[in-house]
Amino acid sequence: MAAATRRAIRVITLGNVEIQSNVPAPRSRPDYVIAEAKAWALNPTDIGHIDNLGGPGTIIGCDWSGVVTAVGENVTRFKPGDAVSGVCHGGNTVEPEDGAFTNIVISKELATLHKPDSLSFTEAASLGVGMATIGQAFYWVMKLRLPSLTISTEPSAGPALFVYGGSSATGSLAIQAAKQSGYKVYTACSPDNFDLVKSRGAEAWFDYNLPTCADDILATVTAASSSIGYILDCIGNESSARLCAAILSPSGGHYHSIKPPVPAVFKTLRPEDTAIATTALGYAMSGESFELPPGNVHPADPQQGEFAKEWAVLSEALIAAGKIKPHPVDVREGGLEGVLDAIADFRGNAPRGVKVVVAE
Repeated sequence: MAAATRRAIRVITLGNVEIQSNVPAPRSRPDYVIAEAKAWALNPTDIGHIDNLGGPGTIIGCDWSGVVTAVGENVTRFKPGDAVSGVCHGGNTVEPEDGAFTNIVISKELATLHKPDSLSFTEAASLGVGMATIGQAFYWVMKLRLPSLTISTEPSAGPALFVYGGSSATGSLAIQAAKQSGYKVYTACSPDNFDLVKSRGAEAWFDYNLPTCADDILATVTAASSSIGYILDCIGNESSARLCAAILSPSGGHYHSIKPPVPAVFKTLRPEDTAIATTALGYAMSGESFELPPGNVHPADPQQGEFAKEWAVLSEALIAAGKIKPHPVDVREGGLEGVLDAIADFRGNAPRGVKVVVAE
């Protein structure tokens, strides 16, 4: 018999969360799976949900992994007993029962992936937000070539792609996906993580702390008879926008930031040219309406939801084949209590070059 209640980390007041017991178990929904959680991963957005974007009573957390215990009537890809990972809309004021930081998770089928035997639950838990972000950015918004399982070792001719923050959890996945899509990939990150981005397939890597970084990138790309036609900014601040504006091809191109305010900054730096500057909210990949911030309704985008279904299947194949490897993980213990401790650490000094994951 299914449990009637669960434990969950919920917002009490903005800025404050606690573990609550006797939280109602999620109701069955046609397009959703219910799962027993085995691990949870932290993201910067979790802090935003706690401080500003969630509401009292909402469950926090996006990334998780676990074992399916029940499926909705429309679910076709999963069955009870399947090992999976996924991404939830934490702090969801429209559906407060959503959110990953609970022992019983409800996750939409299109946001859930089969866990291959080659990955641990802690590794799998690190994938959800990053894979959804690059799927939306590269293949929904920027309309890049979809990745292939059989890509040749030589990149296709044409403009190169640049990832700012290639050693971030999303950036390291982005390098691999772009490589599988046939693009030559350059990146900037901390020199401490050069070995990581090299191992993930970057063509060349640069220290974004150096004042000569933009000039160094342009010199390298020009020497390869290429140009930067596409940029994914995984940091999204004024400094990253400034460097990206300096290296994007003078004839135009596409700059995409994971932070919504930053494209406007980018356009002020290049007001006269034809460069495209975009951002997107990952929650739209659900194909459902949502509020962000609370009270500001974003209408459902069913077409994006259909794309998310296709991207989930392709993501599974790329991960299972080892074409996309998880970001290095910093595994903590302690279940939901460990998640609370990790949130406190995240506020103080989030680790660099790793993704924090807490085991059940």
